[in-house]
Amino acid sequence: MGMEYVYAVWLLHEAKQEINADNIKKVLSSVGLESNEAMINAILASLQGVDLEKVKEEALSTPSVAVAQAPTQAQEKKEEKKEEKKEEQALEGLSSLFGF
Repeated sequence: MGMEYVYAVWLLHEAKQEINADNIKKVLSSVGLESNEAMINAILASLQGVDLEKVKEEALSTPSVAVAQAPTQAQEKKEEKKEEKKEEQALEGLSSLFGF
């Protein structure tokens, strides 16, 4: 589904306007976009029974950015192994250079 339709829905929701086909068309045309009836009908159908305020609250309460930026233990171990391997390769290079 085109993100512009999702954005139009969120804009209407935040502006406390009714989310209907005419309003979605108005939002899209206000930024120079042509609307597609099938897309509008699809997004309206997908919104049936959805509490947008609840969706917004859940999205805002999820610390997804912090979680995405925090390295996991597996990533840390992988980095440690890479460092150890680099050190081993460096030592092997030195030993072959000096005949150890």
